[in-house]
Amino acid sequence: MINSKKILVYISLALIVISIYLGVELHNLKDQLASLEREHQKMHLTIPPSPSWPEGIAKEEVIDQLAKRSDIFPWQGVLGGTMGIYDQDLVWFIGPTWCLAYIEDGHIGGYVLLRYEITPQGIKWQLLDSEQI
Repeated sequence: MINSKKILVYISLALIVISIYLGVELHNLKDQLASLEREHQKMHLTIPPSPSWPEGIAKEEVIDQLAKRSDIFPWQGVLGGTMGIYDQDLVWFIGPTWCLAYIEDGHIGGYVLLRYEITPQGIKWQLLDSEQI
């Protein structure tokens, strides 16, 4: 029969090894967290400013006006489809004057990058770039 003192020693050694291992893992996780926090700070500093619209104009209103401007979409619909914005969640405003939107006709689609300006006469849209996917 194994001596109970030996069993106690083995268990103690196992607990010491586990404690050391967990201490090293904790230290590594703290280092990773600090690194992620630094990266998050850097990313936060590079986020473009949000659009600033005149009082009384809502994002949905701006998107609705864009959706009506099919003349600035670079592609025509195919197979009877009509090119347009069919999901407002696929329109993003980037910084104070840019907009990225996904447009489609049900058969083909892609992204358009637009510059916009809100004036007392309405919203002026200018196509900057596009990528069909």
